[in-house]
Amino acid sequence: MPKFLMRDQNHYFDSWIYKFSSDGPQPDETLVKDPIIYQVPYHAAEVTDPHLDAIKAKKWTKIIDDDKLLRKLIQIYLLKEYPFLPAFQKDYFLQDMLSGRKQYCSPLLVHAVLASACHGYSEAANRAEFWNPQMLGYQFLGEARRLWELEAAKPRLTTIQAAIVLSVVYDANGADEIGRQYLAQAVAAAHTMHLFSQPTQVDDEVEYNAKAITAWSLFGLQAVHSFAVFKAPLLSMPPSIALPEISEESNNYGDLWLRYPSSKRPIAVNYSHTFIALAEFRAIINDMAAMFFIKVERPVNMTINSIQGFCVRLDSWYRNLPPDLTAEEICFPWQLKLHMHYYNLIIFLLETLNVTTPQALYDASVQRALNEAKVRLETILRLYYLRHGYESYDLFLLSLLSFLGFMQIKAMNSIDSGELESRRSTVALAAKGLHDQSRNCYLAEIVFRIMKRNMGADSYYLLKNIDIGDEDEEASIRMSEQVHSSWPIDVHSIDENADKQRIENLIRKTDRLRV
Repeated sequence: MPKFLMRDQNHYFDSWIYKFSSDGPQPDETLVKDPIIYQVPYHAAEVTDPHLDAIKAKKWTKIIDDDKLLRKLIQIYLLKEYPFLPAFQKDYFLQDMLSGRKQYCSPLLVHAVLASACHGYSEAANRAEFWNPQMLGYQFLGEARRLWELEAAKPRLTTIQAAIVLSVVYDANGADEIGRQYLAQAVAAAHTMHLFSQPTQVDDEVEYNAKAITAWSLFGLQAVHSFAVFKAPLLSMPPSIALPEISEESNNYGDLWLRYPSSKRPIAVNYSHTFIALAEFRAIINDMAAMFFIKVERPVNMTINSIQGFCVRLDSWYRNLPPDLTAEEICFPWQLKLHMHYYNLIIFLLETLNVTTPQALYDASVQRALNEAKVRLETILRLYYLRHGYESYDLFLLSLLSFLGFMQIKAMNSIDSGELESRRSTVALAAKGLHDQSRNCYLAEIVFRIMKRNMGADSYYLLKNIDIGDEDEEASIRMSEQVHSSWPIDVHSIDENADKQRIENLIRKTDRLRV
């Protein structure tokens, strides 16, 4: 860990994940309930579920007939994407998938899930090539699109859930503009079904849980997506339907059970705590997107007051996290991302405050809070790397690596020479992470190439050990044809001009320069 991260009482160095991952003496294993989660990379684990072990491929797809492969892909989706970007209640989905019932499962939803899972299927060498007809991901997505055309006009719970999953698939393929269209259609269907409304009475607890979890999943994803692309949210307020109660007896949220290679028993992850924390956090994000991206003229004082208000709300949310989601206890990738996203938003808010009012630049408390947020964001990203590596598919990790990498590229122009090499190592780590992820999804390759162009000749040597491949004419044409992304990168305050930094516009600019 660079020395500049170990200052200012950085409490992430008191975490179990750091203690178990560092080179120093290992802590007493009896002090934690399940030490293996801090000792072994997350992707070494498998999701274990009795329903998953008996699912038959022929009930749901004609693209593959290998039951083991189908189960493997479902397991990959539940392990890698589902915890941070959920779309449904996992238990209900698997139960219906096993029985063949189509209330909480459908061929459309299954093919959407399989298309998503292919990004994380490491045995497929060219899995990022979503345009390649030989790839399973291409075939599953094609069938999902065909089924979508047949079912989109008939609002159903599984259709909305499939739209959530497909939106993320298109994000990974560098086509978030298309993904947002799926979200918009899902929101419209949800309104038609009154999905966001609290029912006057609950006759079926399972149905209530399925609807509530879907409603909050859709709301949360559209909030995250809207803020990421600097656009007004598709929903103005959170769902009225209340989140299900936490109940061990009924397992309302469908807990995930993980089996590690050397573990004697499966480990429960207490997923209900994560889902509720995500829902509460994303309600704040939605309000931020509404405040900053609905185009209405506001006085400067209103912007300043809003920034301060959001900082207070985020701080309150952070301080009230349940014990297993605190800085000391977190370990799983989605837990680490939740904390990183928190600091990512704090940086956005305080950098915006710096731009909005010059006085903030001379306010020691503001600058201290901003520096702490930057330090802790990088600390957690490095802890993620130490424990889990960057090779396993993780879509949201891309935005964090991009944010940190571009932030440090800018910082290298103004820091002391004594810290220059540490900052360069951060840029190299971010670039490595993007390159590792480029094997999983095309979006990572796009962002990696843009970051490479921005590094400058004096830092280019940092990539000497990374096989980046040539950006030939074919690759350039593919980027121009396949990318439909309005995600702005290399943007660190809400006040910045996002349009010129949107990926699609950056590619167009490069094409013009090449001509």
